[in-house]
Amino acid sequence: MNKTFRRISTKLHLWLATLSGIIIFTVCITGCLYVFKDEINDLTQPWKFIIPEEKPVLLPMQVLDIAGQVVTDATPTAITYGESFDAVFVDYYEPGTGMSTVYIDPYNGRVIHTAIKKNDQFDFFSFVLKGHRTLWLPEKIGKPLVGCGILLFMVMMVTGIVLWWPKVWKEKVVKQNFFFRRHSSPSRRNFDLHKILGGYACLVLFTLAFTGLIWSFEWFSRSVYYVTSGGKELKPYTLPESIVPDGGKEWKEEDVLDKLYRRLKASESQAKTLYFALPQNEKGVFRVSVVHKRGSYYKTDNLFFDRYTLRPLQGTGPYAGKYTEASPADKFRRMNLEIHDGRIFGLFGKSLLFAASLIGASLPVTGFLIWNKRRIKRSE
Repeated sequence: MNKTFRRISTKLHLWLATLSGIIIFTVCITGCLYVFKDEINDLTQPWKFIIPEEKPVLLPMQVLDIAGQVVTDATPTAITYGESFDAVFVDYYEPGTGMSTVYIDPYNGRVIHTAIKKNDQFDFFSFVLKGHRTLWLPEKIGKPLVGCGILLFMVMMVTGIVLWWPKVWKEKVVKQNFFFRRHSSPSRRNFDLHKILGGYACLVLFTLAFTGLIWSFEWFSRSVYYVTSGGKELKPYTLPESIVPDGGKEWKEEDVLDKLYRRLKASESQAKTLYFALPQNEKGVFRVSVVHKRGSYYKTDNLFFDRYTLRPLQGTGPYAGKYTEASPADKFRRMNLEIHDGRIFGLFGKSLLFAASLIGASLPVTGFLIWNKRRIKRSE
């Protein structure tokens, strides 16, 4: 039975690799290239940082007034305050054209830099991310293709573990399966790279595949949420609406926005980032992300406020509301991206993900070389 099981695993491993090899290589190598995006951007975009000063920062409406003198033909969509050494920046997003971002020193109002990104403008990391998600194909085609490839990869990892695990736990067999040999032929070295590195990286790669599938297939996403929540349905992420006051009621949005900033700054004094998505129509709301850990998505409160009265409103879905008040299932869903890209464990996690992704990209290559070597040997 054991021999039969290993024989079946060998066949499955080979044929599934044939079907998904190119997809796995592309997804892994693009993930490897993308993992340090934030660190690279911070190094190459010095205008994002300032020298801290011992004085109050400008209020939101003052910042918007300054940015409005730079971008005169668009409506601001968001304003972001960071830590004491971060520039405050205002986004102007227009779906048909692209994004303009004005970076401002919040202490003196100096415009540091204006970044303009058109929709048709090449951006390396956007290009890499598109390959990672859709193989650079239309989303309706590429997204399910990636999902199917990842599903096959998960089965391959199970069969790979079966083949990697020693048949008997003898010293010689254990050394062959878990350690590289100092002196070996190129073909044997390639075999060890595939088998040993693949075995060590399997757990991390399986985690990457599992978290990635949550974005690939709606049925998988809902199933995971159903299991982790104890049978609850995954609600869509929706925003509430502001109640438009009677025509006779006067209000001043600038007073409201500055008041909201002061309130949140006082109640969330330890927050690393305050992101204000600005209402774009009369029923729009102030959507505020209060980030409690720098660079984090899951340790974030996503709050909503009526644009006229600042009355707190309730959104729906696992990302809405305060992180501390979220259910375990909602917290897991919020963590999904940070588990997937390794940032949940900081620089160590990203380094681990980088290494695992690089190994994952190498597996189809080393696997093909093993198969080709055996094919040549059989034909001789």
